[in-house]
Amino acid sequence: MNSKTKSAWGAVVNIAILVFLFALGPVMIGIGTHLGNADAELVRTGERAVGTIVDFNDARQASKRTIDVEFQSADGRFHSVGVLVDHDQHPVVGEEVTVVYRESDPEDATVLGFEGDGNFLAGAGGILTFIFWGIALIFLIKSLVRATKRRKNRAS
Repeated sequence: MNSKTKSAWGAVVNIAILVFLFALGPVMIGIGTHLGNADAELVRTGERAVGTIVDFNDARQASKRTIDVEFQSADGRFHSVGVLVDHDQHPVVGEEVTVVYRESDPEDATVLGFEGDGNFLAGAGGILTFIFWGIALIFLIKSLVRATKRRKNRAS
């Protein structure tokens, strides 16, 4: 392989990485919004049941701070659902909570008052978008300022 071919492949790889990074945040926001809307629809139309918190993972990392809740569906079967917990929430094992589940699929459930996966994804996507697009905007402004200075220097 000659050096021109290597540099062309390098440019293609760099562009692919840039496109991936620029798209990652908005895609996460879209998926998070979709999941959030699905949870909202479930809350509006789902069956309600009383559930019991059976486990609380009080981790420092927000994405790992979860509770597991067991509940009994209308058909008499027991099910379990895990949800994320905000740092300002302090659930207690054994505490009763309200679970909303899809009657046709009780494994599709959420716990009222606790955030779903959609909120985390949309939030993380927003942060990544801010970071990657912010860095790109800084470099763009920096390049425009340099180009303007070069034009002024040539004109004088």
